[in-house]
Amino acid sequence: MHSGQRLLQELSQRVLVCEGAMGSMLTAHGVSYRNSSEVNLTHPEVVGDIHRAYQQAGAEVFQTNTFAANLGMLRRAGLADQAASIQSAAIRIVREAVGPDAYVAANAGPTGELLAPLGDLLYDEAVALYRQQFEVMLASRMVDFVLIETFEDLGEVKAAVEAVRTVDPEMVVAVTMSFSMAAGTTMMGITGAEAARELAALGVDIVGANCGHVDGLVAAIRQMSETVNLPLMAQANAGQPQLVAGAPVYGGTPQESGVLAAQLIESGVRLVGGCCGTTLDHIREIARAARAAI
Repeated sequence: MHSGQRLLQELSQRVLVCEGAMGSMLTAHGVSYRNSSEVNLTHPEVVGDIHRAYQQAGAEVFQTNTFAANLGMLRRAGLADQAASIQSAAIRIVREAVGPDAYVAANAGPTGELLAPLGDLLYDEAVALYRQQFEVMLASRMVDFVLIETFEDLGEVKAAVEAVRTVDPEMVVAVTMSFSMAAGTTMMGITGAEAARELAALGVDIVGANCGHVDGLVAAIRQMSETVNLPLMAQANAGQPQLVAGAPVYGGTPQESGVLAAQLIESGVRLVGGCCGTTLDHIREIARAARAAI
């Protein structure tokens, strides 16, 4: 059985806990970078320590530090020539940190560009950007599934999913959209129900929401649960950010994240973790909520 199928089987039996934010934890460690995935080469020990600490806090599902490691994002940071090294290092780091039995996702985020006709990025170019990333990461045979996260445009999601299927048609794929509007829509106006229907039609195995507006995430998850019969995934921010000295500060407490996790699990979520601003304490509370749901 493919390890991704084992994950799906386990999700049918219990809730699994994902790790929390990477970027804010890197900042807390005093690490600076041009692109968050660059630290896989410059500070691998810090990345490994963060994964390991999340595991000790109760996380069971982990994500490679490659959210911004598609070729488009790396090119803009002047790191395109190190793409493969960055991507493969991320897998080695997380596997060494959490061990062979933990679940690990090859993480991919948006390109940072708008697809034509709204922007200049052509669909085939987007597919090629993601294909490069997945060719490197899936060749390792050390990831259990792919997580395509924080997307607001279904066209870009389609490009990423096509890239995965081109590289490995059997790979389990999870997609979480970012619902930035409190009412539960993405910036492109896509509702949770619409996203769920489209993602199911693409053959995605796990659907859900992450980042964005906390209320929007909750609304979208509720819509998804009423629309499709697929495992749901949710990774919320630690509350709504406030700008302090020009930087976003997330003031949501660990206890609030735990309460939210319990609500999301009640709505049908089977994979629950944290996004921006979440810390080890937030994941401990989320793990407590997941254990209580068993």
